[in-house]
Amino acid sequence: MPSPRYASFALALPVYQVFTYALDDERPQAGTRYRLPFAGRVRTGLLLEPGDAGDIDPARIKPVDSRLDDAPVVDAHMLALARWLADYYLQPLGEVLFQCLPGYLRGARPQRSLAVIRYRLAGVGADELEALARRAPKQWEICRALAASDAGLTAAELKRVNPNWHPAVRALEARALVTRDTAAPPPAVLVAGEQPSPSPEQASILQAIGARRESFGVHLLDGITGSGKTEIYLRLIGDALAAGRQVIYLVPEIGLTRQLIERVGERFGEAFALSHSALTELQRYRAWERFRRGEVGIMLGTRSSLFAQCERLGLIIIDEEHDGSYRQDDGIRYHARDVAIKRAQMLDIPVVLGSATPALETLHNCERATWFRYRLDERPTAFPPPPIQLVDLRQARLEFGLCAQSFGRIEHHLGCGGQVLVYLNRRGYAPVVMCHECGWQALCDQCDARLTLHQSVQALLCHHCGHSRALPAACPDCGHAEIRHHGVGTEQLERGLAQRYPDFPVLRIDRDVIASREMLESRLERLRSGAPCLLVGTQMIAKGHDYPAITLAVVLGADQALFSASYRAGERLAQTLFQVAGRSGRGDRAGEALVQTRFPEHPLMRELASEDYRAIAARLLDERRAFGLPPFSRVVLFRADAVELDAALARLGQVAEILRGARGIEATSLVGPIPALMTRRVGRYRAQLCLMSADFRALRSVLRATLAAITELPSSSRVNVTIDVDALDF
Repeated sequence: MPSPRYASFALALPVYQVFTYALDDERPQAGTRYRLPFAGRVRTGLLLEPGDAGDIDPARIKPVDSRLDDAPVVDAHMLALARWLADYYLQPLGEVLFQCLPGYLRGARPQRSLAVIRYRLAGVGADELEALARRAPKQWEICRALAASDAGLTAAELKRVNPNWHPAVRALEARALVTRDTAAPPPAVLVAGEQPSPSPEQASILQAIGARRESFGVHLLDGITGSGKTEIYLRLIGDALAAGRQVIYLVPEIGLTRQLIERVGERFGEAFALSHSALTELQRYRAWERFRRGEVGIMLGTRSSLFAQCERLGLIIIDEEHDGSYRQDDGIRYHARDVAIKRAQMLDIPVVLGSATPALETLHNCERATWFRYRLDERPTAFPPPPIQLVDLRQARLEFGLCAQSFGRIEHHLGCGGQVLVYLNRRGYAPVVMCHECGWQALCDQCDARLTLHQSVQALLCHHCGHSRALPAACPDCGHAEIRHHGVGTEQLERGLAQRYPDFPVLRIDRDVIASREMLESRLERLRSGAPCLLVGTQMIAKGHDYPAITLAVVLGADQALFSASYRAGERLAQTLFQVAGRSGRGDRAGEALVQTRFPEHPLMRELASEDYRAIAARLLDERRAFGLPPFSRVVLFRADAVELDAALARLGQVAEILRGARGIEATSLVGPIPALMTRRVGRYRAQLCLMSADFRALRSVLRATLAAITELPSSSRVNVTIDVDALDF
């Protein structure tokens, strides 16, 4: 009797181990999904590799339940990338591997065929058609439409003929007058659309990248807003497709606008697939499968599109590489930009990063031999990005957040036929609600945060946990009837501008009014017309849009960042202000950019008004170097949350003791455990422990020596610990 075979499997569980099962399979293939008995239920696991039982008693090893796939759903390259990601970011391998799959395949669903059913007419004569026209007009209508199509009609096409087409077709099939067949969709036809002539800057960059397109390299397009980075992307994509290669093109969520989709479609026809959070799981699976099968050459999407699989990947593009949405902070923690660079290195292909305001880490990495930086300093239009002008609020009277000087410039630009963008990164009507009699403030019951007044729904909402409460008629503490609100949010700003400028549409874009990409596009439709209007919004409008009629950008609330506890606050403020200012003056008229501030003499504000982003970034890098902050040190943050703060601190205290006992810990700095800046969130208390070092090898050595002991600490539903490698904030 042959001895049983064994294999290791990864399950989507928050545990740092794999599981061994007995496998009765003639040809086990790594990356294939199986149904596995686990803890009294059946779970889906991915086969990693055949092996032996190791130290496990064979009698205790369960057999697999069944195989789900005829062929692997995770290829060898993606398995290797997932192993690297799990090792580098200290994440459970099983959770990482299932993150690499579309949501549709993370459970036990079978792979779905993309074959399309087509219905065809089967030799219906003229007499029979005439009889159908008299007896069954709906069937006759279907037959007539089928007769006009040599290729037959799909369900979607039949629905356009008659929304209730099913009964008629079933009746025709029963009489053998209509047949059906299935066929895999053909590869999308690549349409070589017209392309503008490149500028001298663009041509030089294309030549430099083209000379290195057959090997790994990180190419940074450091270009001012509106300088033509997208045109370079499209030309590089065209070259890759012409060479028979496929391309992954990543954008931030908000950057995936119809404007970009239309531009890609005009250049490449239907040779691309879309994947983003507004799509259903099935739609995203179909995009993933079409790209994997080579039916399309381009995967255009957001962060998770990085894990799209194909056999001929030749280029990865990451637009707005500095954007925070590329960092995933829940579930599996990773940075898509950095994982993309590793993937390109493993495949020996180029990766192109683009931004008008590159991340400081990216600028620092450009000193490496395989990194190349290209500057784009010219716009195709006649006007450069407008300089930032500071508007001094120290003696100003404000009306819904705007001062007289800003109103004057708004009225000037509207009067000249321009469009105006007003940026405020604060949703709601007012961020503070309080009683002036006793000092009571509306605070969240679940978080250390104030509740924001949303007047449209007459409620107080927490922007951290979603908790809501009705607006009280009187102070809950002293009973005083007069409760006031302070500060301005986008809802109040929209109402105020609509009342002051009734002859001009006011378009508000934030998460409170935008639930889908379609809703966003409908709001932006007025901008495309070029007619005068006002656009109010949060960071959703700060980047990724190109509307030439915007001639004025006004920024409110910038002062918050000047006194933030985050060491990244200066970098983020500079990125935001230059991005918002860059939305202005992209057409045939010069633009203007105003930043309202009560601290015009603050050194950073003075720099923003007199320097460009590159100069400010260089100075910020010098500061980071002096203080030993990233990118001149590496950070691993241990976070704990619990129902009590003492429990979170105690668990991190145990982690700290394990770390302090590791060999080489003297080459690192250990800070904490301390309460997190927002200590209570969603009803749980949070604490953190920070491990830092300028010597990354020493840091990794300590982590490798201690991770097993840390993960073996007794688990508890009352305390949850997560590990964040290369944490952005601490």
